[in-house]
Amino acid sequence: MATRVPNEIEAKAAEALGALLDSVSSIKTRDIKFQPAHRKTDILAEINVLGREHKLVCSVADGKPEGVKKALDKLRTSADNKKADATPILIAQHMSDGDRALCKQRRVGFLDLDGNARLEVDEVFIGKRSVRSASAPSPISNRLPA
Repeated sequence: MATRVPNEIEAKAAEALGALLDSVSSIKTRDIKFQPAHRKTDILAEINVLGREHKLVCSVADGKPEGVKKALDKLRTSADNKKADATPILIAQHMSDGDRALCKQRRVGFLDLDGNARLEVDEVFIGKRSVRSASAPSPISNRLPA
């Protein structure tokens, strides 16, 4: 089976997923791999949670509302066909409050590249909310002229 080359968003999504998982001491990441093109999902992460093996079945969306809904539908049907040890996760560049609420309602974990996440695996819950302050100085404004 040929290895699929991920697009830029998928590569960033896999990196963000790895960073999130690595931030939780009770989760050990075994493998994060890109699924072949014929699969419904984009990324499969194999993890160990408190000594138990688990799979994260991930779909990557562009963040547009119709893309998020389509990805959620694909995730749900894909996860329903997997064993009980599979958790569906939606990863998007950006997710609105409505998109995050829809994920919660459909019992799908989420992660966006803005730094927001909600994931439940066994007894482990990860909740992360990014608040970007408009008053925070940008790194460019802190630079002194040469």
